[in-house]
Amino acid sequence: MLRKIPTTAVPLSISEILKGFKSFFGKKSYIEEFEHNFARYMGSNYAFSFNCCTASIYIFLKTLKKLSNKQEVVIPAYTVPTLVLPIRKAGLKPVLCESSLDTFTMDFERLSDVVNDNTLCVLPIYHFGFPYEIDSLLKLASEKGFFVLEDTAQAPGAMLDGKKVGTLGDAGCFSLCRGKNFSTFNGGMLVTNSDEMAKIIREERDLLPRQGFSFKIKIPLILTLYSLVVRPIIYGSFYRLIAPFKHTTVHDSFASKQFSDFQAIIGLGLLKRLDEVNDIRLKKGMVLYDALKNNEHIILPQITKNSTPVFNHFPVVFKEIKTMEKVQAGLWERGIDTGRMYLKPVHHLYDLGYDRQKELFPNALYIAERLLTLPSHPYLDDNSIEKIIGVFKSL
Repeated sequence: MLRKIPTTAVPLSISEILKGFKSFFGKKSYIEEFEHNFARYMGSNYAFSFNCCTASIYIFLKTLKKLSNKQEVVIPAYTVPTLVLPIRKAGLKPVLCESSLDTFTMDFERLSDVVNDNTLCVLPIYHFGFPYEIDSLLKLASEKGFFVLEDTAQAPGAMLDGKKVGTLGDAGCFSLCRGKNFSTFNGGMLVTNSDEMAKIIREERDLLPRQGFSFKIKIPLILTLYSLVVRPIIYGSFYRLIAPFKHTTVHDSFASKQFSDFQAIIGLGLLKRLDEVNDIRLKKGMVLYDALKNNEHIILPQITKNSTPVFNHFPVVFKEIKTMEKVQAGLWERGIDTGRMYLKPVHHLYDLGYDRQKELFPNALYIAERLLTLPSHPYLDDNSIEKIIGVFKSL
């Protein structure tokens, strides 16, 4: 089958990419305009752009070190493992909190046993674009005196109680990297309402190096290829060439740089369409959710009351690994690719000082070993949705 639905995709037209060439002429900087529009969209006072979300987290943690001498940063035991890198680079200690089988992310009921007088910051993470209540976290933060950075990398535009997630804590970070709802191939954003934090963040961000000349030359080609390879007919036809470029290894470092004007122009265009794209993802995701929610072989994340998820991916945790493997093979045969995301909990990939002889985070391990992500992007057509539902019905 030549046509295959990729695991994730951002509809990006060649005409949108061509607009980026405006950055090659004149002296106007589009980054400030993009940051202003992003802040306005989020309902925040300030927004700052970076070359990746990891860099935005790093700069935020450096900012906190100027405001506090505490040393520990709490993250879920099941999450993107490279969160360890900016924490360590900032000279801080990563601490894990068990994950929840209800939300597939941090279990707030266990958080009080993890935080202490040395806790600097907690990162609630909206995995796969699903918002969830963080009122108990914010209350605990107020009582214990730690900061809250909402990791909204996969949930730009998601709503909770009428507010956009990423604006509920002290700050929110977003990813513009490939695989996200809103992508300029790479990039990250940091938003906050704090005047004090914004001043320090700006100072730290402006010290970062700018993108080099070679990047400015390559990024139009990279974005063009990216816009093409996620289209089902091209993805299927050239899969053997595309597959080696998928991330399969754990990073051991990252570079912190400023965003580029070319990408800022692309971002301005995509930002105007973000709500439209999220609405499409929501409709497709809910069709799948309603069809699969009663399947006895799987677990789906709970959808929080008064929330609007944006379905960066459609996550499914299987009760049996063999069932997951059967479904994955069956979907591939029908032209639908799937993803495995993070194959191990964070402490299985980085030495964080936890005892490996006794599994301290069994829920995180359970999720990592059994989670499969299904596509939920605009290139997922109705026929493919029916194929997905059919494979699960056959279990």
